[in-house]
Amino acid sequence: MAEEIYDLCIVGAGMFGSAAARHASANAALNVCLIGPDEPTQEERQQRDIFSSHYDEGRITQILDDDPVCQILSKNSIRRYQELEELSGIHFYYPVGLLYIGPRNSSIMNKMVQVAATCDVPIVDLHREKIFQMRYPYLKLQKNEYALLEDSGAGHISPRKMVAAQKKVAKLQGCRIIHEVVEEVGELKNGVHEILTENGNHVQAKRVLFCTGAFTNFKKFAALGQLNIRVKKETVAFLKISTLEVKRISSMPSIIYHRGKEKDREALGAYILPPIPDGNYYLKIGYIGGGDWEIKSLPEIKKWYLSKGDEPVIDVYSKLLIEMLSGLEVEDISSMTCVTCDSPSGLPYIDRVTPTVTVAVVGNGKGAKISDEVGRIAAHLSVTGKWDSEFMQSQFKAIFAEN
Repeated sequence: MAEEIYDLCIVGAGMFGSAAARHASANAALNVCLIGPDEPTQEERQQRDIFSSHYDEGRITQILDDDPVCQILSKNSIRRYQELEELSGIHFYYPVGLLYIGPRNSSIMNKMVQVAATCDVPIVDLHREKIFQMRYPYLKLQKNEYALLEDSGAGHISPRKMVAAQKKVAKLQGCRIIHEVVEEVGELKNGVHEILTENGNHVQAKRVLFCTGAFTNFKKFAALGQLNIRVKKETVAFLKISTLEVKRISSMPSIIYHRGKEKDREALGAYILPPIPDGNYYLKIGYIGGGDWEIKSLPEIKKWYLSKGDEPVIDVYSKLLIEMLSGLEVEDISSMTCVTCDSPSGLPYIDRVTPTVTVAVVGNGKGAKISDEVGRIAAHLSVTGKWDSEFMQSQFKAIFAEN
């Protein structure tokens, strides 16, 4: 591999990295490579210490967001979904709508209404109980709750298929994809960066774009250094249901649910996805909230990915979903673990830290829906050194960890 020198090497083939590879390789004059492992089989998981959070079929996508920056990043990503599906031939986007459910007159629901009006995001106010029940007869709300519906592009995506689509188009455009784990990235010497993979292969590139997510601080990336990133444990529950139940709730949109504090744990709410096929049909529910579940080492991440997750989360939120969906018949409950990355600013890092090193990491729990726009901005910045966004570049500046 060492004979060829790439114009740009993208390290990390997840949602940010695969998007960046597609956008960078659209320039036929550039020699681009993308390095990152495929999704592991069950047998391979035991030996693997690098994972990704896109190994499933459901992730919420929507424009409306309490952060106006993420709102525009989402809008710009969503408007390219159809183009990506057409270019790749891979269907990953399901605009089934999104319900925001929360207490009447609560600060979070009032803020959503205000943001929607200010930023011209169409929403339908379903505060009248009769109208809500006519539209969603299987959903049961508490007496003090109501719903807002965003149905102009919101819904859910398959992160697994979206990454596959990005990689397929990138490859068609000439990007070389190397299915390995990167162990080291050296500093610039004689005009190139030396990249060492887990299998001992060497790759050389004039520029490097790091899209390494939760693993950014856990490998030998001398060219980048340590960033201020908080990696947190996440647990999601999957409720297996029959095809009859799928038909009964076939009009179900994605849901973001704000209930406030639960009696038995601090909770800001939950995100819920409608039945999605993944071998069988599953409803998915995950936790929105705080919790001191930080991960600070590579062995901790591996242990977490190989575990079943937080049992109380699985129990509490499975019951919440069963309570919300009247008469739901559940065949089985399973779980999955993943991690999220947070930055102090609440925004991703998209920064050219040296003339040859750029970084695009940290999703703050919103990485899937904003990934295409983050990848586009990062690819352009890596190659040209120019900032191509309506936002100020300083908003996305990387913050380095204090020694």
